[in-house]
Amino acid sequence: MTPWDAAYRLHAELCRTAPSRYLQRVDAILPLGALGHVVMMERLFPAPADAAARLCASIGLRGDSGWQPPDGIDLGGLDADPDIVALRSQLAAAAARGAATLPFWGGYDIRPANVMADAAGGLKLVDPFFIAGPKIIAAIVARDRAALQRLPEGALAAFFSIPPFASGAGELGEAAAEMGLLGGVAATAAGS
Repeated sequence: MTPWDAAYRLHAELCRTAPSRYLQRVDAILPLGALGHVVMMERLFPAPADAAARLCASIGLRGDSGWQPPDGIDLGGLDADPDIVALRSQLAAAAARGAATLPFWGGYDIRPANVMADAAGGLKLVDPFFIAGPKIIAAIVARDRAALQRLPEGALAAFFSIPPFASGAGELGEAAAEMGLLGGVAATAAGS
């Protein structure tokens, strides 16, 4: 399982074990080969930006991915809602597990773009954690073999398939291949 899949799974498991009106319903987490999972969940829709920002600000766990609430945002007491208080605690516990177990942990990714709405308009926080791609890039460039070997087999090749990192796949892929971290997919990941 890749670290980013593990971060998604951490959230999906939270949705299943600690249901909240602010988390999506997850019906199943199914394996998808060695590197991933498929999450069967309720259908969600775009959320109003202002309501999404208010929810994120109310949760109060931010900063790791760079989003900050707008100055003067009126929370209307949402930050004291018992469901938000419980969610804040559950997210913090899940983040502590992620930081302790997942290589290249990034932290919270609680921002309006990661809030959606259910069919009734109820806000749902999706994808609240992230793996820090720039940390992976730095480890490759530094040829930090010990850090990179914490990734499961095939994870670097999967990493280079993510669009923001694919443009650097040539140089980065060559460094990873030089260290023997790409296995049989070095030519593809290196952009050859």
